[in-house]
Amino acid sequence: MSKLKIASLLLLVSTVFLKFSSMIREMVIAGLFGKSYEADVYFVAMTIPNALVLFLLTGMKEAFLPSYYKFEREGKGFSHLTNIVKGTFWIALIVSFIGAAISPLLVRFLYPEFAKYEHGMEIATWTAVLYFFSLALVGVNAVYEGYFDARKKFSFSVFSQTIVVLSTIGFAILFHDSLGIYGLPIGYLVGTFLSFLLKLFVMKPNRFLNWKQKMDKQEVRQFYAIFWPVGLTIAVGQINLMVNMLFASRLGEGVASGLNYAFRLVNIPQAIFGVTIATIIFPILAQAKSDQNDALFKRGIEKGLNYMFLFLAPTVIGMLLLMEPIVRLAYERGAFTAEATAQTTLFAAFYMGSVLFYSIQAVIAKGFYTLDKGHLMMRIGLLSVVINIISNWILSKWMGPEGLALSASLVGMIYSIITFTTLYKLMGGFSLRHIGSEYVKIILATSAMAALLIAIDRYLPVAELHDVIYLAIMVAIGAGAYFVALFLTRSTSMKEMLRRGGKETSS
Repeated sequence: MSKLKIASLLLLVSTVFLKFSSMIREMVIAGLFGKSYEADVYFVAMTIPNALVLFLLTGMKEAFLPSYYKFEREGKGFSHLTNIVKGTFWIALIVSFIGAAISPLLVRFLYPEFAKYEHGMEIATWTAVLYFFSLALVGVNAVYEGYFDARKKFSFSVFSQTIVVLSTIGFAILFHDSLGIYGLPIGYLVGTFLSFLLKLFVMKPNRFLNWKQKMDKQEVRQFYAIFWPVGLTIAVGQINLMVNMLFASRLGEGVASGLNYAFRLVNIPQAIFGVTIATIIFPILAQAKSDQNDALFKRGIEKGLNYMFLFLAPTVIGMLLLMEPIVRLAYERGAFTAEATAQTTLFAAFYMGSVLFYSIQAVIAKGFYTLDKGHLMMRIGLLSVVINIISNWILSKWMGPEGLALSASLVGMIYSIITFTTLYKLMGGFSLRHIGSEYVKIILATSAMAALLIAIDRYLPVAELHDVIYLAIMVAIGAGAYFVALFLTRSTSMKEMLRRGGKETSS
């Protein structure tokens, strides 16, 4: 097995671990605080600084890798790393102090409803302040995680993010009685510091950066001219989530936390499969661009869309059918009641469309970035924010809290349609016949799976079993039925995924 394949496998494993540790964090918060106003305030207040966190963490990887490779070819990789680390530290530090200073005003302006809770404003303010204080180290961590990715040490980059999650979990559990909800943002701040120390320890201080090198401001400015539109585009999802939380804060106690628990739960397959498919198609797209081979590029996008739907279609439908026991198993303990399960289940069902559409859009985004058309993605992303604000306002008025979850799915669908049609025009079209034929086969196989699961649930007493046993049986039967149905429909995507050697199949 090649080093790249091993690195990709380690990336997948470490990403799964990161996502499930993130899920454990949500489970811990649900068990300790349930759908209380403290949980509402925390989830809402952290979304603004968290948007900046994701802007740095995710955007840095997309922008730093090609930039580092460019300077590395000239023998200036370490010098470039030093410049970007120093520049990012000072930029993030300034934003950190400004954000912390204006947090009290920001909280009062955006979330006036929190004043009706005894400690609402206090919790919101300190949550925002502590997250903003973490930004300086988050920025430095983001650069080094991009550097580790450039060195193909993908799993270490993901592991360093996992430390932050584990620190948050640890503080929540250990200091719940003494710190209450404040343990979460404090744990996050400590986690960013531990993640930084790990990188410093692994690289050694003398190889961490050139401490004596004077920062090249021009080089930093040129890098950030490339970085900020990419980071902003990637942060669109978090910006839309921030908008959702803003509206949720006005709909009563328990709504914001319930929406958050639902979103985090359904987001797991999107995050896992997104990494998997991106790993599969990226070499195809990169090779196509290098060879100026439009046919190969189109085939790479088509494969990505087919593979994504192959995994996501049964996952989305399966989760919809089994959502209540999934939510109950994940969250219902401690302060999280059966009533909270019922509402979170409803929210999660409306969120499921966003899982499918944003996952498909992730494949399309790779095409834009490969073609150096990230500015188009940014424009479409900003348009989706405007659409999200409008749909949030309309649907929350019409449906209440459920409308916010439905809005996320509708905006995801619109976002995917616009990005796909734009890329379609840029490339002069894709093989819609091939994609459509494969999607029909996958839909038929998913429908057969769903019909079987519904029949088993209705006519056999499996629902009376413990949730763990019930879900294990239903998932095993559903997966088996799905792959049998794919075999019967002669799915090309399934054959390609299972074929050894990865030889091409004519489309």
